Amino acid sequence: MLAERCLTSAVFADHVDPGRSNPNLPPIIQQKDLQFGVQHTFMRKTVGAAFELADATYLPESVTPDALLRIALDAASSLASVVAVADDLRRHQHEMREASRARQLTAAYVPRTPNLNGKVRQSLAALRDVEIGIKKMTALFFPKDVKNESWDLKLRAAFHAKYGEADGLEAWMNAAWDVLVRISNHRHAMIHPREEQSVSIVDYELQADGSLLAPTIEIVHEESAVTRRDVIQFLDTQVSDIAEVFEALLGYLCDLNVRTILPQFEASVVHLPNGEIQRASHMVWRIVAKEWAPFDARDAKPE
Repeated sequence: MLAERCLTSAVFADHVDPGRSNPNLPPIIQQKDLQFGVQHTFMRKTVGAAFELADATYLPESVTPDALLRIALDAASSLASVVAVADDLRRHQHEMREASRARQLTAAYVPRTPNLNGKVRQSLAALRDVEIGIKKMTALFFPKDVKNESWDLKLRAAFHAKYGEADGLEAWMNAAWDVLVRISNHRHAMIHPREEQSVSIVDYELQADGSLLAPTIEIVHEESAVTRRDVIQFLDTQVSDIAEVFEALLGYLCDLNVRTILPQFEASVVHLPNGEIQRASHMVWRIVAKEWAPFDARDAKPE
């Protein structure tokens, strides 16, 4: 259940205590799974979109709503861990600014962020998990024929077969794929450091004017280099980019594989305009009657 400020789950008492030996158990037991809800964009673009689109009415028989929801929930959980790290860093930096204003810090004291290196490295790994999840989601709709087949081989063909040369489609695909490649390369640079690729995380630094430079990150990589920048800014951008790709690809995958319900109707996935949401999702199913559908009784032929 996706609420405004959190994601919760619930089970019936019969599941916890099949014999109902404990009369004090309430009929439904709830627990908070994530401290993030509808008010957070990345939640709307993962579980929000999945809750809306994972509908057996429209999905192909080979794709179960539960499988799709599990991938979305895993992605949201991974992104939540990254957002939590960014929020922790924000709080710490705020505390340091307040301490500086109160003159509790001196030029001779440079603060340190607890476990900064571990938290950022954990975040790079979590982002990589989301990238892998997107490829697993694609495989639900377009299973590989052979193990070493490219994850997007059938997807690209389906894009061009249905949408043709739609304006901006190829540019969007290239940009989305670049996000996925970049996240994979960043993690690779982290776990396999060498001269031509590495991840450098630097804590607070004292500047010549006496001010403090917030923690920064720099990634050396031939294809996906990141110049030195604020860690929070970097993490915020990565979460925003991968969440956007997750939502869009989920919508495209559903639209490319929509089941025909009745020949007189056509179903598709549409993106609500102006930032609107329906049941926490920017994406919804739309059903329209085809132009030739014989709904006018005057034209109906009696059996």
